[in-house]
Order: sequence, then structure tokens, then C-alpha cells
Amino acid sequence: MTQVFRIAGICGALRKDSWNMKLLLEAKRLAPAGSVVEIIDWSELPIYNGELEEEPPKSVIDFKSKIAACDAIIIATPEYNFSYPGALKNAIDWASRPLGTTNSFSGKAIALMSAGPGAYPGASGGHRAQLHLQQVLSILNTHLVSLPMICVTGSASAFDETTGKLVSEHTQQSIALKLENLINLSKKIKE
Repeated sequence: MTQVFRIAGICGALRKDSWNMKLLLEAKRLAPAGSVVEIIDWSELPIYNGELEEEPPKSVIDFKSKIAACDAIIIATPEYNFSYPGALKNAIDWASRPLGTTNSFSGKAIALMSAGPGAYPGASGGHRAQLHLQQVLSILNTHLVSLPMICVTGSASAFDETTGKLVSEHTQQSIALKLENLINLSKKIKE
């Protein structure tokens, strides 16, 4: 029996119906055969406090366990003020601390994507958020999948109102390819 390749899906937005959650749902739908995207709810995490590291709350233990148990990670994040949301940074801090002992991200392949409302020339679709996120993830002993770059602009019209699917077949293909690249990199790391 073939083992299913498990990809943890993390949404950087806490809003349940966010465009980035819709991106993750598309990743879940487009996951290659033999793989599954499991979206992790981290909305109950408290604000990070180093004094709680020795006896972390159950929500932290559960979150860290889910990250550690997956084969790879895909993060869909919005861009807030030219960076990624503080709440996502909080989740990453909980999953990776205390340093040197229980970094749930360590050794994992990670793919990033983002969606933003801007539909004007020069809109980044979350590109700057991804750049900042790459900086943080690089110190956590992760392996980033850089291509294809997925930055959805004009998110209000990028998803079909009835089905929730991306309208752009090109973006759908890019997500499928990014997932394939994520799986391939993860398997190569484990060789």
C-alpha cells in the first residue's frame, strides 16, 4: 500500500473566507495523485510567550504536532503593510521554539503563495509578504520552493463566486506545478 504524501496547508489570514484560504482550498483540490493538503487551523494559538515554552498550551502542542507530522508545508499569506501578518509570525514562532530543540519546520520543504485585492498596475499580489516570509523561514532550516511564483492580484474577481475556484486556468496549473515541485524537493531532501 502506497503511503499518502501529507502537505500541511497554513493560511496566513485568520478570516475563514479569505482569498488566501481559497488559494489553499485550490491547492487541496489540485494536489497531485498520492498526496493530500491538510489545512491546519491555528486560530486558537495564544500570543507567543517564552515563559510558556516549558508547558505550552494544548493548542500549541497540537499545532506543533500537526506541522511535525506532515511531509511538507504550503503557506498562503496575505500582505499587510508590505509584509505578512503578525498572527502568522506568532504561529511560526510557536512552531519553531524553543530554538534548537523542537522546531517543527526543521528540514521541511515549504512552498509559498499569496493573494491580494490590488488590481492596479504594480499591485504585488502579496509578493513582498512572501519575500519577508522567506527571510524568516530561511533561519528555521527549511527548504523553499521558489517556482512557480504564485501572487494572485485582483482577488475579488480571481475566484468564481459560485464554485470558489480560481478563474485563471494558468494559475490553477501553476499551483499544481508548485505542489509537484514541493513534493519532488521534499523527496529529494529525504534521499
